[in-house]
Amino acid sequence: MTATVEDDVQLNENNTNPEFATSEKQEARAFLRERFLRVVTGIVGKQAEFHLYENTCVSAEFRGCDIDCLEVYVRNLETPLGKIPEAILRASDIIHLDISNINTTQ
Repeated sequence: MTATVEDDVQLNENNTNPEFATSEKQEARAFLRERFLRVVTGIVGKQAEFHLYENTCVSAEFRGCDIDCLEVYVRNLETPLGKIPEAILRASDIIHLDISNINTTQ
């Protein structure tokens, strides 16, 4: 039995998930992506307190994160052992972060 190009197109159309690709869902994902990027860019330069595992708390100026949000870039990291001018924190080590006065400009 030989397959034609039309059969291949028919198979590909049957394998797509139309619910995932609806225009409403695409618009919602784009809206959420834009909002996330605005939050990240809005906190750049703010002093943040990072709560890490093993009951560790450090503070630093938030500078950004990588494209996958796996690494957080900070400046003037204050740790129990001293101050580090530039550092990268693994997102998997961060439980949460606090930013005071997030609505004020510095």
